[in-house]
Amino acid sequence: MTNALPPVLGSLSFGFYPRPLAVTAGPVSIETLPDLDKAVADVVGDEGVERDWIYPPLQEVRNLGGGISTRPYPSRIFGLPKTHRIAHSAPNSTDHLIFHIWVLSFFTGMRLTSTEAGFLDATPIKPGKLVDFVLLRGGVPKAVELAEAFWVKHRADPRRAHIVAAAIHALFLGQNPVALQYERFLSLYTAFDACFALAQGMHKPRGRITHSGRVAWMCGLFGMPIPAWADPNIPSGPEIASLRNETVHEALFMGEPLGFAIHGVGSSGNLTLEMGALVCRLIVALLGASASTYVRTPGNTRQRQGLDLG
Repeated sequence: MTNALPPVLGSLSFGFYPRPLAVTAGPVSIETLPDLDKAVADVVGDEGVERDWIYPPLQEVRNLGGGISTRPYPSRIFGLPKTHRIAHSAPNSTDHLIFHIWVLSFFTGMRLTSTEAGFLDATPIKPGKLVDFVLLRGGVPKAVELAEAFWVKHRADPRRAHIVAAAIHALFLGQNPVALQYERFLSLYTAFDACFALAQGMHKPRGRITHSGRVAWMCGLFGMPIPAWADPNIPSGPEIASLRNETVHEALFMGEPLGFAIHGVGSSGNLTLEMGALVCRLIVALLGASASTYVRTPGNTRQRQGLDLG
């Protein structure tokens, strides 16, 4: 663990972020805690690191004879060192700062948390692993300003900030490198549902929108191209809705029990990759940057896009 700076009213220590940050954006400031280099070295050198992801350590348990043994499976929830501190000159609550950390997580492309054990199953130790964009002009300060503007605009309905955090978390869960495809699909579909809940609260639709039309409605809302798998106008209906219904209601994925079949065999498509890319664009738009050209860039490629927040 790093040496924490003295507590300050209206501040939270968080991590893990492997680079220095010194940001002042309106009432919000972010600083790097002491011993960042040591914290990074400890995490990078951990035996649980593989391909820029860190996994939870194996559990040690005391047996009846008083000895220590290791279980053959890890605890799914684990912690990492705190590396930075965020402060606000006049926060409405601790939730205000936690919301900023969630949004900063999204724009840095890696999970950040102020809790002692805020990581589930696996988390990247390098920025940018969980999103398909790179911040351009203004970078992190602009992202902080965007988060603060969203909070101020919607503070009368704090549930909206919680839904933003939920959508980001579901997006991150959908990137878990050891998850099966149906698990990634369900996490990302849940992220769509969170985005829809937020979108319909902020932009009232004229009538009820079923699951089959939700993704297309959100795409239309922000001028995004509708992916073929979400097009409600094809005769059989959008593929994503059919997959969701079969998976949730019948415990089948691609016609087989969960985990025994995958989507896209023999094709060049990658459904979960495209779903994750679209969720990224929806979150950017819903946070208030819908005018960014990134929002309307294609999401059917592994190419990283530039994101200019203005």
